[in-house]
Amino acid sequence: MNIRIDHYFHESAERAIGQKLDQILARLEQIMTAADDMKAKLDQIDAATNNIAADIRSLKDQINTGMSAADVAAVQARLDATATALDAIAADTPDVP
Repeated sequence: MNIRIDHYFHESAERAIGQKLDQILARLEQIMTAADDMKAKLDQIDAATNNIAADIRSLKDQINTGMSAADVAAVQARLDATATALDAIAADTPDVP
């Protein structure tokens, strides 16, 4: 006993499937481009954050170079406030895997 199963797909169905696959691929390319753009922006933010940290360290190194006690206290207070704000941003930002 032989069983024979024949499948025939109409050309219009094949064309429709091909078009849907092309649409899916195009959308996936858009998603990947968006993800790459976001990663690039995050890299820029990371670099800017590192620059800010370096600037703050540089400012801290300049404290006491001919400054009055009041100026030192004011600068230290501003640096502490800036550090606190940056810590809050860091705490609110999840680590990127």
